[in-house]
Amino acid sequence: MGYESIHNDLRKRIIILAALVVVAAAVLILRLGHLTLWQGSRLARAAEERLDAEALLPTWRGSILDRTGRVLAEDVASYDIAVSYPLAGGNWASERAQEQAKREAGSAWRKMDVSRRAEAVDALLPEWKRRERSLMKLLASRSGLAESELRERLGAIAARIDRQREAVHARAIELRRQRGQSLDVAPEPIREMREMHVVARDIPATTAFELRKVGDANPGSLEVLDAARRRTPWDTAEVEVARDHLPRAIRTSVPLVMRLDGALDAIVGSVRHEAWKEDLERRPFERVGDSGSVEVDLGGYRAGSEVVGSRGLERRFEDRLRGLRGRVTRRLATEEEERLEPVPGAHVQSSIDAALQLRVQAALDPRTGLTLVQPWHTSSDALVIGDALPAAAVVLEIATGEILAAATTPRAGDAARGGRVPVSMDTAGIHRAFEAKYPPGSLVKPLVYLAAVAEGVAAEDEAIECNGHYFKERSDAARCWIYRDRYKFTTHTKSIGGPLGIEQAMARSCNIYFYTLADRLGAERLCDWYRRFGLGRLGGDVPSAAVAKALEGRGDRFATVSLGIGQGAMAVTPLEMAAAYAMVARGGSWIEPTWHKGGGRVAAVQPFSSTAVSRVLRGLEQVTSESYGTGNHMDHGGGVREPIIEAPGARWWIKTGTAEAPPLRLDRDGDGVAEKSVTDADHAWCAGVVGSAIDGMPRYAIAVIVEHGGGGGRTAGPVMAAVIRALVEEGYVGAARSPGPTRVEVR
Repeated sequence: MGYESIHNDLRKRIIILAALVVVAAAVLILRLGHLTLWQGSRLARAAEERLDAEALLPTWRGSILDRTGRVLAEDVASYDIAVSYPLAGGNWASERAQEQAKREAGSAWRKMDVSRRAEAVDALLPEWKRRERSLMKLLASRSGLAESELRERLGAIAARIDRQREAVHARAIELRRQRGQSLDVAPEPIREMREMHVVARDIPATTAFELRKVGDANPGSLEVLDAARRRTPWDTAEVEVARDHLPRAIRTSVPLVMRLDGALDAIVGSVRHEAWKEDLERRPFERVGDSGSVEVDLGGYRAGSEVVGSRGLERRFEDRLRGLRGRVTRRLATEEEERLEPVPGAHVQSSIDAALQLRVQAALDPRTGLTLVQPWHTSSDALVIGDALPAAAVVLEIATGEILAAATTPRAGDAARGGRVPVSMDTAGIHRAFEAKYPPGSLVKPLVYLAAVAEGVAAEDEAIECNGHYFKERSDAARCWIYRDRYKFTTHTKSIGGPLGIEQAMARSCNIYFYTLADRLGAERLCDWYRRFGLGRLGGDVPSAAVAKALEGRGDRFATVSLGIGQGAMAVTPLEMAAAYAMVARGGSWIEPTWHKGGGRVAAVQPFSSTAVSRVLRGLEQVTSESYGTGNHMDHGGGVREPIIEAPGARWWIKTGTAEAPPLRLDRDGDGVAEKSVTDADHAWCAGVVGSAIDGMPRYAIAVIVEHGGGGGRTAGPVMAAVIRALVEEGYVGAARSPGPTRVEVR
């Protein structure tokens, strides 16, 4: 081989070698780029986690106050017992034995094979097992749990963490699969495996001191955490109920001192100590950001033990009440510490007046007697004197839409003191003031008139004859309530000698007047106006535009006119009715009711004629002021009459209503099986506005319903009277506002 040939061969080899070097360098550069650019943050974070010890600092929940500043719910100092993942999973003794064996062997541990290490651990394990059993007995004793229940809780903690670890590992495997990497990797420890987990709450201070010493003597087993428990001072309270203005049959000069348990419970609500899936999805503690980095929300939720508002105001204002955790990060290499202090949750001042709420709840309580079937009621014969009837009442401020009180009966946990509940208690957990819906009956009549005037289909001074039945060809349908056998088929036109104006139509609750206006409006426009008044916005049902149009399309005039007196395919909540009457008093502005002091927002304005509103208010006043008004008086026989509402210092404008109700299923023995179905037990309604007699301005809107109570005037009217007197007693109407109630005591 010649020199030139050797030289060429050598040059080729050098070129190949250089190419290989270039390729290798490129691979190294790409790998380095991958590590630094794509995986750098993850690896750096993993490295930092091994060099950092991080602990979260607890925050505390904001207080809930009533509108006067009274505390309804607050966090108070407490102590929780928290355990480690190894103790929960039953591995604590094994880990401690291994740590002791390693410590005692010193540098020799690295030279020992697997079998010798196992022998060393096994020799120490019985003593650590004994200590673990002692810990379990002590924990059960001091936490007040049976040992079996304690072990069940510990098992649940370990199982939850294991599931989290498996989920994290599954995500890691999927990422490796996408990148073409080896799948033969073991699961890595997760944060929760290094943290303590609450197993018992609210332990006494003496127990906390004892268990802290136990935790120090048994590293990695348990900790006592500074915590907080939720205190609700108004859970139990006493209220004095004056009975000198009650209906004659139950009137007495001796007041009733009533203990009320949980009168604000359904409103204030409660917290739970576990984050649910919906919490974790809505606001997770850790979230992968757009850049792929992990973002931490110190106010977010983590699986397991969390304080979360579960119902009532606690849930409604969860994001305001919930604070931000603090965080302490300690650099293990330098012992430096970074501390981020926790931020407590914000206080929330609710619209509720706790003292007024108690008085309204007392008015509904069967022990007062107003929600028991009474001789003066016009309820079904199937109900007997003393039966307790479900009921609700709500009070809101007209100017702001703030809800001052919302009461309901029966309530969850009630033993129905003072009366027999003839219906199933299955619905006792429903707050009837804003969660139950009913046909509104005659309460919608003022709304129908204002809508008709606004649409130009009725004059402000419209007078209409009452012929007893609306359809000339049918005397058995769309009748006025007075056109009945017991009233000798009379009519309002006969009673007054001519047609009715809106004031008399309102006071006498003439159905024919409002059938006429509803027929002129048509179902579509009428239902649209109901929605403008807020009906159907807060849990009720009003026919949609499409459904209403279909009624008109098939010429179903009976269904249309029935809607004009609050019957047919519609249902409302008491809160919706109170809000609608508040809108009337405002002259057309609808404010969404609010539970927060500071006022609701004006959601819509439908300016009404001031003359039309004045006529409505005069008609509502005549309901009780005129002898022919449906809320004026009750007859006790023998010529004995008494006014339904008496409240010195107050002025009121109200409407009574009697609404057809679904069949009442009687279950007197409480076995869950109805013995009888009653079809003639109507709902009793009363709604309106109230103010002080001094200035005559409507200030507060009220709605009351007594289920299956019969006539609105006789049954719901006395409850309305009690609510108005509660407003007087608390200084809202009448004399100047007093500093507080004379007899409402918190226990």
